[in-house]
Parts: sequence; C-alpha cells; structure tokens
Amino acid sequence: MKVSFEELDGKVVFRILEFDPRYESVLKMCYYENDGRGYVKVYPQNAKYLDKIKKRYSKNAKLMFDQLRYFAPVPWEQALTEFCRKAQGTDIDWWLTGSCAACIRGIKMNPHDVDIMVDSRSIEEITEVFSDCLIEPIIDTNGWLTKDFGVIFLHARIDIASDPQDILDIPEPVDCGPYARQNLETVTWNGYEIKVPPLELQLNVNRRRGRMDRVKLIEEFMKNKSL
Repeated sequence: MKVSFEELDGKVVFRILEFDPRYESVLKMCYYENDGRGYVKVYPQNAKYLDKIKKRYSKNAKLMFDQLRYFAPVPWEQALTEFCRKAQGTDIDWWLTGSCAACIRGIKMNPHDVDIMVDSRSIEEITEVFSDCLIEPIIDTNGWLTKDFGVIFLHARIDIASDPQDILDIPEPVDCGPYARQNLETVTWNGYEIKVPPLELQLNVNRRRGRMDRVKLIEEFMKNKSL
C-alpha cells in the first residue's frame, strides 16, 4: 500500500494506491472513491493542521486499514482510555456509540474502531486538543448524515462525527441518531463516566445491518440484566 497527496484547485487529495485487493471493501466502507488510479478522499487545502495530518496519515494509514480489516489487533480499549484522558477537563461535549458502547457495558464484541459523537460546537476544541492525533481533518460534510466528520488515530481509529441528522432515525431510532443523543445513559468504565445510547437502539441498528450475532449478544445481556 502506498499513500500520496495531490493539491488541485484549493483541494488536497489523499490517495491510496498499489494496495492488496483485500483492502477494497474497507476503503469503500470508509467512503473513499475509486477514480481509476486508486482510492481517494478530498479535503479543503485550508483544513487546520493539514501538514501534521498528512505526516500522521503517511505513517499510520496502513496500520489503520489493517485494523479495520482485522489484519492487525485493534487496541480499542487503549484508544478509548487515551481519548477519555485527553478529553477530561475540557469543554468537549461527546458520547460514545457503536460496538464500543456495548463493550463498555460488558458485552463482548470485537470493535474495529471507536465511534465518538460530539456537539458541533466542540469541533474547534477537539481539533485543538487532538491536533497531534488527527489522521483525517474534521470538516463540515455539507449535508451528509452528520454535520462534521473526521478521524483521530490514537492507537486505533477513532471516528469523530457531530450533530446526527434526522434521517438516521428513519425508519426507527438507532444508536447514533438524534433520538439517541436526547436519551443518553451513563456508564462507568475504567474510572471514566461515559455517555452511551440505550441498548434498545443498538439492537435496532444491528438488526438493520443484519448483524444477528451482535443482536443475540445484546438480547442475552438485556435478558440476564433483567433477571
């Protein structure tokens, strides 16, 4: 796998090329587009800390994709602990979603990354606090499923998304949508108080995605908890 960067019309192209075909599904999952010469993502040339981000991307992109493909161990617990440590004492308004939110309750899953939702008013602060950890800029998505999106690499990939859009909760509320944001619960994990969505919403999203193994794990956990 090789990484390159190209500047064009006020944009910077992050390009992945000469990669094993087994990475293609992961690149598509991460919303890279194939332009015939590789898989690319395009960012504004004025994105903050872009030079630092490019260096971190060059150094860690392959490891990040290896982890997403489970070709390498995913130290999500270390990543989440470090995120909590760095965010502690700041004004960053955040909550945890995805499989890690189930894991910190005691449900055994195998996350390939950490999913963090934030209030868009925290984007500037999180960019500053994690400036040395960014691997993709946190930018306005211009109408995607969340207002902003970017990626931190801190032992493992940490997705940062802000202000989930209403469409996420159609046809039913999921663990990363506006309804979840308004009905968060608090879990104590490794000494940190972490806000997470209700488990019922994690059931919804995993059913929607056909991840029946995770549905079974969550249902068993909820059943045992009610006994």
